[in-house]
Amino acid sequence: MLFLLQFLRIKVLVGGLSGSLAIWFVKLIDVFAYLESLVASGNFTTTALIAVVPIIGIYLIFGRAFCGWVCPMDFLFEVVDRAKKWKKANIKMSPKIGYVIAALFLVSSFIVGIPIFSNYLSHLTNFFRLITGGVFLALDLPFESSVLVFSAGIIVFLLIFEYMFPRTWCRVLCPVGKTYGLFNKISLLKLKFTEGQCGECNLCDRVCYMDVKIARHIDQPSLRDTNCIYCGRCAEGCETKGKLVKLSLK
Repeated sequence: MLFLLQFLRIKVLVGGLSGSLAIWFVKLIDVFAYLESLVASGNFTTTALIAVVPIIGIYLIFGRAFCGWVCPMDFLFEVVDRAKKWKKANIKMSPKIGYVIAALFLVSSFIVGIPIFSNYLSHLTNFFRLITGGVFLALDLPFESSVLVFSAGIIVFLLIFEYMFPRTWCRVLCPVGKTYGLFNKISLLKLKFTEGQCGECNLCDRVCYMDVKIARHIDQPSLRDTNCIYCGRCAEGCETKGKLVKLSLK
C-alpha cells in the first residue's frame, strides 16, 4: 500500500522492492540486485553502496524475515495454497541448489553486462511492473503492453508452479531468498527455545511450509536455519502457544 501511494504523488516509497527511494531522499537497493548490478557494470559506486547498507543493516537484525513479512509473493502463494484440491507433487531438491542458481545469475550478468535476474526474471520486479501497468491502464496512461504481458506471464508461471510444487520456489530456487537466508546465521532475530516439556507432537514441523526441522533442535538454545523466514507459525502451532518456541532478538 505504501508503494501504491506513489501513483497518488505521495512519495513515501517510490520504486519497488528491488530498488526504491524512501521519504524523498533515502535510496534503497536489494542486496542481490546490488550484487548483480555491481558485477554487470563492473563499476563500484558509493551511491549504490550507500543504498544497500541500510538493507544489510535491516537483515543483520531481522534475517530472512523479509520473505515471511514483506515479500508479496508469500501472500499470493498462501492464497494459492489454500485453493488446493488434490495432493501436489513434492520435489526433493537440496536447498543448496539455490546458491548455485544465484551464482549462475551473477556469472551470467557479468558476461552479458546486464542484471539478468533483477531486470527480467525477479518476482519482485515483475510484480511491481504488473501493478504499475495495471494502474497506467486504469488511468488510461501510455505504457508498454508487451512489458505488462511479460510480467503477468512470469507471475502466473510462479503461481502455477506454486500450485504444483508448494514453496519450492521459496525454499530452493529464489536467489533473493537464498541471499537473505545467509543473514540468518548472524542476525539478532532467531528462533529461541525455552526450557520446558516438549510433547513431541511435531506440530511446529508440520505447520512450517519452509520445511525447517524445528522439533529435532528443541533441546538447543536456538535455531538458525537459512530457510527460516521467521513467520511465527511454529510458535503459534506449538501446543504451548509461544512458551516453548518463540522469536527472539536476544
